[in-house]
Amino acid sequence: MSKMRLVLQSVEKASLLVDNVDKWVDIKRGFIVFVSFLKEGDPETVVKAATDVVKVKMFPKVEDDLSRTRADALANQPWEVMVIPQATLAGKIKGKQCQYHSQIDKSLGADLYTLFCDTIKKRINSRQRGCRGPVRHLRKPTGA
Repeated sequence: MSKMRLVLQSVEKASLLVDNVDKWVDIKRGFIVFVSFLKEGDPETVVKAATDVVKVKMFPKVEDDLSRTRADALANQPWEVMVIPQATLAGKIKGKQCQYHSQIDKSLGADLYTLFCDTIKKRINSRQRGCRGPVRHLRKPTGA
């Protein structure tokens, strides 16, 4: 049974309005992770998923001569990460409605979300750049 759901999107750059007014979070080349935790979610699964996100070779790396690209992992590149909690990923369509019966309790989900972000930070040896609110913006330090 599924314990969490992830969607990874590689980007050249991305911006997200986090307060619906004027507070934006921006990243350059990297990826966005949309994450949702289901009732069966547990810390062990979250740590494994975060580690896999850092290791998976799915992001295009342009070769020096710009003629070819090959897949590489976040752990090997100075890419940026934006992690966005996305509760709708826990939904299940039934008829004309979307039901969220499998969604984890909000407080437990918040704890797993923090663990997910902290594990990614630890695996890429990054620091969190001053971002408040539900979105975590992780940036790998230059020279790392």
